[in-house]
Order: sequence, then structure tokens, then C-alpha cells
Amino acid sequence: MDEVMYCEKCGYVGHVLFSKKCKNCKMKMKILPEEMKQKYNIFNHSWSEIGSQLNGFANHSIIGTINQELALREELISRTNNFVMNELANSPIFSIEMYKTRIDKKRQQNKEQAEFHYTQSLERQAKNLAQMQKEKDKQNCIPRCPICGSANINKISIGSRAVKTAAFGVIGGVDDAGKTYKCGNCGSKF
Repeated sequence: MDEVMYCEKCGYVGHVLFSKKCKNCKMKMKILPEEMKQKYNIFNHSWSEIGSQLNGFANHSIIGTINQELALREELISRTNNFVMNELANSPIFSIEMYKTRIDKKRQQNKEQAEFHYTQSLERQAKNLAQMQKEKDKQNCIPRCPICGSANINKISIGSRAVKTAAFGVIGGVDDAGKTYKCGNCGSKF
């Protein structure tokens, strides 16, 4: 199982799967004690809830604004910042320059991710709206009976007109003159 670890030099805090060295400065990392997770509210239940919301933006199940996503990402940075400034900043190993550079880079990545997710959600919304409009247009093109509104209509064929004219003469054909459909519900012709 992956552990939550931290780097004393650059202030990186995160899950580490294999290497026990910091991905930023290559310094050996230390395990973040459970009491520190609770004290600074990092990598706990509420952290996971924010992570789930961020996954919702990434997986398109949540449609929000760039600012909403950035606010959640900034909340996570703020929590780790509290840990770093209160627990690591006074260490002689700690480099505030490396930390600030890393945080600035993280904020830029967060902004790019939020913009990407927002753009994707807008594109998906436009695609869904176009599909809904296409379905609506398709429904609007279905002929309906002007008397009862039913879509249960049948086209009056040339063959049925010919049979009627042959059987009843010109008077039989006059009944269907200018009519294209016959309603299957009320029997009206239009």
C-alpha cells in the first residue's frame, strides 16, 4: 500500500508508491505520522472528499467553473502549506526557494487542468445540446394528425386511390383529393 510521505527539503507531501526519494529534489522522504494528517487535515476523510470532487471535474460528472475547481485545489495546497510552514520551515534542511518554486509550478498545473476540464465540459455540453436539438427536430418532423394530434398516421397510397376511383368512380376519388395522410386513431384525412 502506498504511504503518505513528506520531503524535509522542498516540502513535498504526497503518496509514494515505490521510491522513497522525493520526485522534486531526490531527497530521502519521511513517513507522515497519522497525528500530523489529523492535525493539518491532510490525506484524511475530508481530503478524500475534495479529491472525489476533483475527480468529478476530471471525469465530467461535475460541471463547474474554473474558479470552483481552482478553489478546491487551492484548499489542498493551503492544508499542506500549513503543515510545511509549521513543521518544516524552521529546519536547516528546508529550502523556501525550492518550496515556492514547487508551489508556483503546482498552481500553474492546477490552472491548466481546471481550464482543460472546463473546456472539455463546455464541448461536451455543446455536443449534448446539439444532440438534443437534433432529437427535438426529428420529433418535430414527425407528421401528426391535426385533429387529434396522434402520430399514428398512414400515407394514402396511389393504389388505394385508384381502387376507390375504380370502385366508386370520380366521386370516390374526390374524397381523397389533396389529402396525403389518414389518421389511424380518428380516421380524419389531411
